Amino acid sequence: MKLILLLIGFAAVAVQGQDDNCPSMKSRKHAKSGDLYCCDSTIKTVIKRGIRTLSYFGDDGPQTLGPIVQGLSTYVQRHYGVAYEIVLAPKGFILNSNYNGSSVCKFETNSYTMAVYETPEHYDVNGPGEAYYYHFAANDKLRIPSVSSHLKKFSGLVNTVTERDVLRN
Repeated sequence: MKLILLLIGFAAVAVQGQDDNCPSMKSRKHAKSGDLYCCDSTIKTVIKRGIRTLSYFGDDGPQTLGPIVQGLSTYVQRHYGVAYEIVLAPKGFILNSNYNGSSVCKFETNSYTMAVYETPEHYDVNGPGEAYYYHFAANDKLRIPSVSSHLKKFSGLVNTVTERDVLRN
């Protein structure tokens, strides 16, 4: 019985590694800066849950990206207890990094391209600086089309994350 449980434990670890599609820690340590980064599937799961929980995308949600980005960032930071940055754009963009690890994700959500990464500099995510930037983002005046207008162009996919990763493009 112990052998079966042990084998099941190894299978779960192996499957997790395959889902993440991340290089081994040993490979990342020996790689040049920026050569080996990937998306840990746990980060995507947290983002998916945050998008569903916060329900920011849709007619009742904020009509600018600032509050959406700030809200999702806060959600992820509370989950991990460290600072995370989120970039959300109505079109695709190039993501390049000197980072080696499994905490850089780029994927499509609600017809937007999103990048999520752990902030290199660690700071108190509950401190006054975070509150300042939250207020700044809440008053977003960027001239980007409203969220509901953008979603209507793309069949109104609301509060979902597509499974097609767009990392490394």
